[in-house]
Amino acid sequence: MIHVRPVLTEADIDTYIAVRNRVQPETPIPREAVLDMRDDPAKGNLDLIAELDGEPVGAASAAKHGAAPDGALASMTIRVTAEHRRKGVGTALYLACSDHARALAKSEMFVVARSDDADSLAYYSTRGFREIGRIQDLELDLSAVFPKVTAPDGIEIVPATDEHDRAVYEVALEAEADIPASEPIRSGSFDEWRRRQFGPTFVMRELSFVALENGRVVGYAVLGRFKEDTAGHWMTGVARAARGRGIALALKQTQIAAAKEAGWKFLRTHNDLRNAPMRRVNEKLGYERKFEWIHLAGPLLEA
Repeated sequence: MIHVRPVLTEADIDTYIAVRNRVQPETPIPREAVLDMRDDPAKGNLDLIAELDGEPVGAASAAKHGAAPDGALASMTIRVTAEHRRKGVGTALYLACSDHARALAKSEMFVVARSDDADSLAYYSTRGFREIGRIQDLELDLSAVFPKVTAPDGIEIVPATDEHDRAVYEVALEAEADIPASEPIRSGSFDEWRRRQFGPTFVMRELSFVALENGRVVGYAVLGRFKEDTAGHWMTGVARAARGRGIALALKQTQIAAAKEAGWKFLRTHNDLRNAPMRRVNEKLGYERKFEWIHLAGPLLEA
């Protein structure tokens, strides 16, 4: 018998994370990320556990789309352990997520699947989902690189302290709007953006930097914890008027050097395939493709 229930207790959170990370150990979800979603009512988040004959075998979440919370899409993740698939667990979670999406006044579902996850891609394809974007997942082995920071003339790279946040936000309004994405990114208010960009406890200020020109912020790069030995690039952005001068490259070089010195073994980053300038930056820095994430949109499930 399949039983779907909401995540309510600390023990439930542990179970939810354990199931998700069992399904995708290479891309574990940090506990901090789960707590951040749950602690912000504005995100409309619902976490679910699916049990089969009393055993937790599935986990799912539904929420407003992070990039466009006021849009028509709700975000959904579904994870079911391999040995318990094709038994209706995923569909039971999909139905519960669809009910929640309707309560959020959303009309479609947004999901992400790995390009090498044939089970998930087949499942969504047969239910009417269509591809709307594709993201590269890249990794840099820090033991194999010896970065040298080459900042453009007139540019100073300094740590991103909270005193820079307001100026960084002004750059983000341009940078985020220009990112090729399956759903246009809406930065929101300063407070909303700041919570999303710097609020979670896994963001590392000491490895995040801004680029200054005559004391004015013209670029920024945020680094956070990905897993035990791996840090992740959350965002790199440059003001429109300052692009094409190597500022993004210098910011990432600075992060690579700082992460290596701090003892991190790997760095991870993601690129939309349509974002050619950032793809060129990462190629120069030696990042290697691991796989791709496919963005899909599809219907809510009817009971």
